[in-house]
Amino acid sequence: MTTMFSPIQFVFIAAIVLYLLDSIWEVGSIFNPNRFSKRLADYFIIAGLSIHCAFLIIVSAQSGTLPISTLFESSTFYLSLIVLLSVILKFLYRLQSLTPFVMPIVTGFSIAAVTLVKNDLALTANLKTFWLFAHIIPIFLGYASFTVSFIFSIMYLTMERQLKKKSFGPLFDSLPSLETLDALMWKTITMGFPLLTIGLVSGTVWAKTTNILGLLWYLDPKVLLGSLTWLIYAAILHLRLGASFHGTKVAVVTIAGFVIVILTFIGPFLMGHKHGYEKSSVILEQEIIIPEEPGMIKVES
Repeated sequence: MTTMFSPIQFVFIAAIVLYLLDSIWEVGSIFNPNRFSKRLADYFIIAGLSIHCAFLIIVSAQSGTLPISTLFESSTFYLSLIVLLSVILKFLYRLQSLTPFVMPIVTGFSIAAVTLVKNDLALTANLKTFWLFAHIIPIFLGYASFTVSFIFSIMYLTMERQLKKKSFGPLFDSLPSLETLDALMWKTITMGFPLLTIGLVSGTVWAKTTNILGLLWYLDPKVLLGSLTWLIYAAILHLRLGASFHGTKVAVVTIAGFVIVILTFIGPFLMGHKHGYEKSSVILEQEIIIPEEPGMIKVES
């Protein structure tokens, strides 16, 4: 008999269960606060994030590097940064309405990661050195910031719609003002943009010095998508200096930028494995075979 998941992945599944409970309590606390306690929701998200981080620490300890060596690990690491940043902003700015928007999305992506993403796509050996920190880590942090800015954009458009429809219900009461959401979109974009810039610059140096992507490295699909992402957010920051570009316009363009971020993140998987992930045997990929004879268990990696 072959197990669907490795023992380590069950740790991440435990985090998903807590994320799912948190999603229910977060949304429920808006529409039925008497039944769904916000404090219990806080416990769920902190416990889930703690187990999620424990999973990443275990994977990192076993692989001897940061937990972004495979597409599955990269996905879970990216999700952990989103949750971490959301929790920090929630308590820093007292944004109780942030996590009800974030956690259902994170839960959905987490379920997709553990069920759909195979763990046999690993990073090339060239990225398991200095470039793991100089190129990939800033990129991931930038992506997480842009993801949260995307959430703020959704919240902004939701609030704007509530105002236009004059629907002053519990959802309206839970959301911050349009001015606050506009400022938070701006802050998360300005935080993510320099991180993305650092990642792209270091990636350019890596590509030119090692020639791992060939002479036409600048035509690599992921390089092109990454450059497009940079241009979109650079344009947002530039236009933001003008008094007319704010609010709805920023929210719509930010959503478009997030779509490019997702395409860039999964680009190696959809467009080929030259830039990013290749077939490889990894630690989490285990097959547990239970023979017919009782008392005998054979494990093959």
